[in-house]
Amino acid sequence: MTGQNVYLAQPSYMSSNSVPFPAAIGALAAYAWSFPDICEAYVLKDIVFRREKQSAVLGRLERPVLFGFSCYMWNIEYNKKLAQKVKAAFPECVIVFGGPQVPDGDGFLRECPFVDVLIHGEGEIPFLALMRAVRDGTAFSSLENVSYRENGDVFTAPKKRYCEIDFPSPVTSGFFDRLVREHPDMEFTPLIESGRGCPNHCAYCSWGNKDTGVRLFPLERVFGDLEWVSAHKMDYVGFADSNFGMFTRDEKIADKIMELHEKNGYPKKFQVSYAKDSGDRVFRITEKLNRAGLCKGVTLSFQTMSEEAQKNIGRSNIDIEYYKFLLQKYAEAGIVTYSELILGLPGETTESFVNGIEQLLEYGQHAQMMIHLCEWLPLSPMGEKEYLERFKIRYVRLPLNQPHANLSEEDEAPEFSRVVTSTYSMTGLQWKQATLFGMCVLCFHHLGLLQLPALYLYFEKGVRYIDFYGALLTYFLNKGDSVFNRIESQLEGILSGTGCAVVSDGRFGKVSWTFEEYAFLHTVYEKDAFYREMDAFLADYIPDGAFRSELLAYQSFTVKEIGRPYTEFSGEYDWLPYFRSLQRNRKIALVKRPVRYAVRDENVCSTWPEYAQKVVWYGRRGGKNLYSSEIKELSPDE
Repeated sequence: MTGQNVYLAQPSYMSSNSVPFPAAIGALAAYAWSFPDICEAYVLKDIVFRREKQSAVLGRLERPVLFGFSCYMWNIEYNKKLAQKVKAAFPECVIVFGGPQVPDGDGFLRECPFVDVLIHGEGEIPFLALMRAVRDGTAFSSLENVSYRENGDVFTAPKKRYCEIDFPSPVTSGFFDRLVREHPDMEFTPLIESGRGCPNHCAYCSWGNKDTGVRLFPLERVFGDLEWVSAHKMDYVGFADSNFGMFTRDEKIADKIMELHEKNGYPKKFQVSYAKDSGDRVFRITEKLNRAGLCKGVTLSFQTMSEEAQKNIGRSNIDIEYYKFLLQKYAEAGIVTYSELILGLPGETTESFVNGIEQLLEYGQHAQMMIHLCEWLPLSPMGEKEYLERFKIRYVRLPLNQPHANLSEEDEAPEFSRVVTSTYSMTGLQWKQATLFGMCVLCFHHLGLLQLPALYLYFEKGVRYIDFYGALLTYFLNKGDSVFNRIESQLEGILSGTGCAVVSDGRFGKVSWTFEEYAFLHTVYEKDAFYREMDAFLADYIPDGAFRSELLAYQSFTVKEIGRPYTEFSGEYDWLPYFRSLQRNRKIALVKRPVRYAVRDENVCSTWPEYAQKVVWYGRRGGKNLYSSEIKELSPDE
């Protein structure tokens, strides 16, 4: 028996013309086909890596003996529907499901009679064993870390702890070469593993594994992957590490990235999750990458400022004084930082969440902040029934919360998220109020539309950030026709089970946006009218009309527009050094003197979809939606 056909699927949404490499099934294939007996017995016939028409996939099938599906929240429904069709057409084909969306135990098999085997946890070793069992016709009861169907019933095999890590790379094994060769019109995004596991075991996350801890792939493998990415001229490379910078060797990896960038020009950007405590090693790494133009910012992570919520999720924050020190240190080095919060954690209240945002602002986090809606994941500690009941967690099933996905007129298998909307400490109404406030701060402060007036009022008038943005949100909600009324309506829809956590608007292309990104785009689209309106709103805070007008004019000047290669600003105050200092949480005197500033933009966008993609989507974490270093003061004779 030779050459039996195997098919693998890890379909992802397209983002513009870009799609990620299917790294998980690539890892399975690279390992399995590194063995001569598998090469002799099986042919990897096809790889489903995007959400294409299922009729097209079925039309390509040739006597499949095994079909493996890697399941995530963005493809589980697609996979189930396709697997059901495959089973109907080829009843003898063994259907295998694995991945983070496949829960432990055999319950999933009872729900999905068209699935034959579930692989629990890391897949390389059990998938190889399964392929040999299918080839030899032996019982699945001899396997480990699987659930399986046999004689009309379902069973779960014993669980084994795997410590192996020296697996071949899907990048250099030829697996990805095949995709590039077969799909020359696609822009693939590589995701590289330099290690597996996470030392933290946060309740909302399925990344940490208490059994295996953190394991590192050989440096030779990592360097080989990076050389492949550079040789194939790929702009962007992401790492799947949970705490990059935790190990000494991570500096060597960063040096390798810069070496290849200098030699070949690729990669051009590097994205990774940095180590939680973000110590000296992470700073050295990001400083090097930033000088080379490769850094997309560094996370100074919190998730929640509530001590009660931290206790409930098994997490502790970095020391606040150290956090403030890091903000200053990164700002002085010109490195963008961003902090993340998760809304919906048990123990969080509306008051603690809003106060937590204000704390971060007061500490100096004016660059970027991300607020994620807490999602229920089946393999996380929060996914367990006992945890849900203990903290009275309620979640709502709603269309997939995946920003920047291509919008299709017809989706054969819509995907879903399960967003936490209430806990013992926060009602659904309070969740809505907290979300609205958070989105308001992200849009107007961290995306920069009113950050400068807010900074001025805080440092010069003692106006708390919470009061300023609370009043601003109330103003927009009272209008009845503002962008925040639309967001409020969508949040109410989420609470009733009919809403959606992303927004679409044809003006900004055929992709979806987060609430704050959409609010920013909508506002910039009508920027002149917005700042005229804000002049009236700010009158109670800044009575001097001429001063207020100039402040808003300068604020508007700093926001990147479409079709603006060059522009000037003239005023009576030296705003540039003043606000650069305030953004680093250092107050200096605002000097009154005539000034002329100019911006030359070398990356002008000519359309709104291009602006939305390059400035807001790609450029948000790097602060590309605002002019900062581009602003230069003109001399009197210029």
